Amino acid sequence: MSARRPVSCLRRFAPLFALLPFAAALALVDLGGPALWEDEGDTAVYARSILEFGVPRAWDGHSFSDSDDGLRVAPRALGQDLVMVGTPWLPYYVTAASFAAFGESEWAARLPFALAAIGTVAMLYAFVLRATGCMRAAFAASLLLIASAQFQLYARESRSYALNMLLTLAVLWGFLRLGERRRDPWLAVAAIALFHVQPLPAALALGACALVALSSASSRPRLRPLLARAPLVIALTIPWVAISWSAAGANWKPIEHAGELAGRVAQLGAESTLMIPYLGWAIGLPLVWRRLEAGDRTLLQLVVAWLALCVALVPLVLSAKLLVVVGLRYACALLPLSAAVTGLVIARAAAGRNALYAGLLALFAATHLAGNALPWLALGETQRVADVAAVNVARRLPDKLLNTQWWAFVRGLGVRDPGTLPAIVELLKENAEPGQVVLTNFGWDNLYFYTRLPQAMRISPKAPVREAALALGLPRYVFGPDGADWVVWRGGAGAVIGDSLEQVRSELAARGATLEPVATLRETLWENRPELQWHRFPRVGYPFAPRRMGAEGARYPDAQVFRVHWPARDGGAGPRSEAPP
Repeated sequence: MSARRPVSCLRRFAPLFALLPFAAALALVDLGGPALWEDEGDTAVYARSILEFGVPRAWDGHSFSDSDDGLRVAPRALGQDLVMVGTPWLPYYVTAASFAAFGESEWAARLPFALAAIGTVAMLYAFVLRATGCMRAAFAASLLLIASAQFQLYARESRSYALNMLLTLAVLWGFLRLGERRRDPWLAVAAIALFHVQPLPAALALGACALVALSSASSRPRLRPLLARAPLVIALTIPWVAISWSAAGANWKPIEHAGELAGRVAQLGAESTLMIPYLGWAIGLPLVWRRLEAGDRTLLQLVVAWLALCVALVPLVLSAKLLVVVGLRYACALLPLSAAVTGLVIARAAAGRNALYAGLLALFAATHLAGNALPWLALGETQRVADVAAVNVARRLPDKLLNTQWWAFVRGLGVRDPGTLPAIVELLKENAEPGQVVLTNFGWDNLYFYTRLPQAMRISPKAPVREAALALGLPRYVFGPDGADWVVWRGGAGAVIGDSLEQVRSELAARGATLEPVATLRETLWENRPELQWHRFPRVGYPFAPRRMGAEGARYPDAQVFRVHWPARDGGAGPRSEAPP
């Protein structure tokens, strides 16, 4: 019997083994090609800080790093000054480990997350197989996830997205294991790790498990072991709440009045259309309902509970405007969960008929006919609908009907499509001297990662950490434009801590400095942005840009680079050496 079990296990996972090389190739090929975009720069800079100080310190002795202008930084934490606590640390530590092993590079920054994405494909297969016992459902789910262009973009980012998806599935998989062994650690370990990636996904996953255990008779035996793991989860998460409480709300936008809620929910629904084939579900689930087995229903219950909590919780902390900008990156586990339901529908609808199974797989994986095609055809292009929600629509007819976005992703692998950032980095590396200070209104962290030039004007007057930074004697340039040697003004990015370019120019002029124009560069603003509707694909451009913009997307004002001249500066004296204001 013991000899047969490994053989049986290998047979059950053979379809996954066939998929994994494909998934690995898509995740790893040209992983270090595109430049780190703005949010990835945040990960990379703090990972570098971890290697130097052990914790993600915002001040490294040369530059202050925080894309939220100091709002995520605590005056003191864990015995060190000026520590970033507004975002959980696990993604930064895995990046630091990769830097320690392989050196600093785009490839090393993204490697842990690409591996997590490959693991997500495997975990999705294991989760669906355990819930349903159906290899065809598990294979379909994993294949559909691989065929998602949005998943592939998230998979190759040095951010929390891949870990979010992997660990959410691990929590739900651990829930299915409850009761089998008294001390099974999977759910608790996965939940703790997920919390230290992002607290919101942890709340969604654990909340879904609790709802199903409370509401489903078949899952009620799992309630007691679920509660038994609560003390461990609480004990290893509450300390972080205490450490990060002062800065935890930097990226959240709580509801200020009840009228906001409807718009937030509507925008959440609009964003979900890029991940859920609503038409296919609406037709397929009623057709297969009577064929569903007990495990199938448990899987559906978990996904429905997760979705219900997503609708209830996400709008409470993310505004409609913020959802338009960031999409569902905080709830990106919707991608594998959606694939799980769709794979189950395909397998049960096919009922063992190979031709129908293959046809349904092609329908859902290669086309949008079971998903967005009809609403996209009706809307025509990206627009705001009924002044309630912004709906992203593929511009070209083939893109509305077929999954051309995935093909655009594949075709773009290895193709160089540099935007504004690499040109700025090259210019500064060629012309700036070590230690010279750069004032920019966008992309601070990745610019610092690539050039190591200190950044000016990085702590907002509204940031609670400002007083602590002043008391520590940080250089004057950290707090304002004094001492800046270069001004890099990114078109379309807006003000820096409330100051427009003209205001910065006036403030410098009042101190005796002048700006000499050095270069004007075509502004692309976003480089390797992960949201499908905002991503610039090599050779394709922006598939979701409205017709008036075309494939090139929004035309931003050009980026401008200026050299700052300080006539009074002599050998380092002058504004940079004065006491901070």
